[in-house]
Amino acid sequence: MLLLASRAEAQSPPQAPEAIPVGDWQFSPSLQLRTRGEYWRDPVDMGGGLDANGANPGVRVRNAGGVFERSRLGLAVDKGAIHAQLTIQDARAWGAIQPSAQLSQSGAGAPMAAPGAGLSMFGPYEAFVEAHTSSSRPNWIRVGRQAVVWGDGRLLGNADWSPTARSLDAARVHLAFGTAWEVELLASILATSRSLGAGFNDTAGVAGGSYGGTQLYAAQVAWTLDPFLKVQAFGFARVARSGAGFADLTRSFALSSKEGETYTAALRIGGDSKGWRYALEGAYQLGNVASFGSGGVNRTAYAAAAHVAKTFPNAALAPTFRVGGAYASGDDGSGDYKQFDPLLPDVHAWHGAMDILAWSNIVEGNVRASIVPWNETQLGLEYRYAQMAQKTGDWLNGYLGSVGRASWNGSNELGHEVDAFFTWYPWTAFELHAGYSLFLAGDGARSVLAAQARGAQQADGSFSPVGLSHFGYLMATLRVP
Repeated sequence: MLLLASRAEAQSPPQAPEAIPVGDWQFSPSLQLRTRGEYWRDPVDMGGGLDANGANPGVRVRNAGGVFERSRLGLAVDKGAIHAQLTIQDARAWGAIQPSAQLSQSGAGAPMAAPGAGLSMFGPYEAFVEAHTSSSRPNWIRVGRQAVVWGDGRLLGNADWSPTARSLDAARVHLAFGTAWEVELLASILATSRSLGAGFNDTAGVAGGSYGGTQLYAAQVAWTLDPFLKVQAFGFARVARSGAGFADLTRSFALSSKEGETYTAALRIGGDSKGWRYALEGAYQLGNVASFGSGGVNRTAYAAAAHVAKTFPNAALAPTFRVGGAYASGDDGSGDYKQFDPLLPDVHAWHGAMDILAWSNIVEGNVRASIVPWNETQLGLEYRYAQMAQKTGDWLNGYLGSVGRASWNGSNELGHEVDAFFTWYPWTAFELHAGYSLFLAGDGARSVLAAQARGAQQADGSFSPVGLSHFGYLMATLRVP
């Protein structure tokens, strides 16, 4: 018996299934919990501001911050060719205990909100049904609320860094041809129509004019020759009908999308193979901005961006280096409206961690380096220099809000941004992310901030902005599975 005895081997338990069968149905639950604390010192896009007459500046903001939490509970359901997804999301700032409030500013004329309005949101993040084929490259049609990211997310992304992220109420069709070609079509309602739309008994119309809503129609064609060479062509048509009779002679970006049509064509070439990642993207816009003066003006704008990165997995600390740049036209105040509109971009991804820059009216270059000092960690540093393409155009932040404009005799220079970040992921499901950023304002940025009363008021009534803005954050995320 001693000669025949065999040594007991340690056995790994089988991996638990991620789907729960119920009859012919498969149910796959998911959970995401995220909490992020932020602190700003002298933010460039908060406080100050002047009224329509250029007077009565708002209160200057020196310190700002808060703690944001977001929880998602999802359930995917599959049976044969049918797939459905329902994800409920609760997003709020600490201290907002009213579940009926929303994480957005109440517009003019909006009903009075409950205490804490603007600080919390509860509702479906995803709610769609999909029918698909069973091939390895399936064709599918999907209808309902869904997160959409095309390409690098420069023109269409889900902005996951934001407190609520972005999902679209849309219908999509995806077709695959052979092993290399894909076609996708999208139709989405960005703003519902009024007065005859959401409320069919609203026969009296909306005070101040009817509201025709905003729709987005888009198409994507992708050709994959190799993991290192994928070509994507995009087309977007945004149609906005407000009926509010805008006549914005200041040509502000905020009103440029309220009335008219915007047509955008873009081409992206990129790849990822053997430690190399790169992408080049260019876009051109045409259309009509009907909200500018009588009859509106034509829209003519363009943009380009590129980046290339290389990872050295066998070198000490496994470093990754990336260099990139971007250009997007700005408006010069005459003739066609020339400020590029990036539509529905991602935030915090391509134009700095502070989200004070956007792919619009910008000329910027950046370099980034990261290392893996220990297992399950990453440490990185990024530098970026930016100017306005046109000092008479709007300086936009990452959420496409206007920071302001420089004076006609001012400088184009926005300045320098430095971002440092640290990531620790001790378990597959858990990640801890921390970062610190600073922005050194150039002459153009200081001119904008002074014009928006974001600075210390001087004896002569002018405003003197500080030269440095700081941003720090700490974020913990748990994902199951």
